[in-house]
Amino acid sequence: MAVLPPEASFEEFVAYTRGLRGDVGIAELQDLWLWRQKLLTVKINAGTGIQSLLPDDEKGLTNSERERKTFAEAKSQGRNIEKLPEKATF
Repeated sequence: MAVLPPEASFEEFVAYTRGLRGDVGIAELQDLWLWRQKLLTVKINAGTGIQSLLPDDEKGLTNSERERKTFAEAKSQGRNIEKLPEKATF
C-alpha cells in the first residue's frame, strides 16, 4: 500500500490505518489522526535564509571555513592580519 498523501481525509486515513494495523478502535484512530495533523505542520529550518545572503563561493561553508577563506584572501593580497583576543576590551 502506498503512503497516505497529506491531503487525505479522515475516512481515507481510517481505511489506510486499518489496512496496515487491522481492527483499531475509533478513539485510537482519532488520536492518531490528531498526531498526523500535528506532524504535517512541522517545518524544518535548514538555515538556508542566512546562506542565501552570502556570496556564491561562500554558500555551504561553515563559519570557520569562511574565516579561513577570508584570512587566506587577505594574506594573498599582502595584508597582515592579527586576530583579536577572545574577550577584547575597548
